[in-house]
Amino acid sequence: MNSKQKILLIVGALIIVLLVFAVVFVKSSKQTVESVVTSAEQEIVDTFSPENLSWTKATSSAPWETRDSGVSFVFQDKIWTMGGLDGNNNNSGAHNVRYWEAPHFNDIWSTADGANWKLEKAHAAWPLRRSMSVVLFNNKLWMFAGWSPIGGYQSDVWQSDDAINWKKVASKAPWSPREGQTTEVFQGKMWMMGGVNYDKRETKNDVWYSENGVDWLEATTTIPWSTRWDHATAVFKGKIYLSGGMDLLDNTFKDVWSTTDGLHWELVTKNPPWLERQGHALLVLHDKLWTVGRLNDKGVGGPNDIWYTDDALTWNKTKIDPPWLGREDHSALIFKNKIFVFGGMDSDWHWQNDVWISDEN
Repeated sequence: MNSKQKILLIVGALIIVLLVFAVVFVKSSKQTVESVVTSAEQEIVDTFSPENLSWTKATSSAPWETRDSGVSFVFQDKIWTMGGLDGNNNNSGAHNVRYWEAPHFNDIWSTADGANWKLEKAHAAWPLRRSMSVVLFNNKLWMFAGWSPIGGYQSDVWQSDDAINWKKVASKAPWSPREGQTTEVFQGKMWMMGGVNYDKRETKNDVWYSENGVDWLEATTTIPWSTRWDHATAVFKGKIYLSGGMDLLDNTFKDVWSTTDGLHWELVTKNPPWLERQGHALLVLHDKLWTVGRLNDKGVGGPNDIWYTDDALTWNKTKIDPPWLGREDHSALIFKNKIFVFGGMDSDWHWQNDVWISDEN
């Protein structure tokens, strides 16, 4: 081997050593960053005191019209809200709201902080609508169900890649048209549960799932919880939990149910310490399940309180009840490790466009 070959061999060996070092360094740096992020997240959880949850008003009047029954979700590091209805000028008193005459919306708004909102689109491709569902599934947004003054109850399915531009992918799903349903993503499927059809005087306790947003199957025909709408659901510790809701016989519920597979449901408790509620939300924050919102009008009374739990069986109340008026069909979601609550119809039967954010004291 001549001197030139020796030099090339040495250079090649050095390059290999440098490449190995670079791979190890990048991997180590990535693990360090992930460790720092995980530690920071864990520190937030460790220092979080759920009983001291309090609230800050982000704005008393967002630029979108007062409304309830819109749909809100987190996507691309923003909060989005769209659709719904405003009943403020269609309420003749004594809780007699002419919902079918109320203004309905198909506008799309976004915000990065809850205070500053941007109108993304004044009129979406789908018609004016309330009480629809939206889920993020397989990196796409899916919207379905709800009621529209153009066509009534719906069972169509829409899909979007950016939350602004929507296309219809199914004109009629196999489940019956409805509103007041809930939806979750669980075990690689989209799930839809319950709902109401006023025109047919029917409330539902059916459960449907889909792996592609277009083809739906009914999970089971033997659901043990009673038919209802305006209930709340959340995925928590490997289960779907369902609570509350109402029927068309003026019954409002407080029972809590769970399932590990969407097919078999068991009663967690029929008598939690909080009062009956509907149009509320179940949320997961800092490894706890929260129930947020309650329409505590003259008909049902009692506090508009916030409760949390580690197991859905033993519940604790926050020390401070929220300063915002009790309400139903508001938006409530988790964004940047905080609870955001906005809109809805309050306990005085006024439609709102205020925005509140939880504080971690």
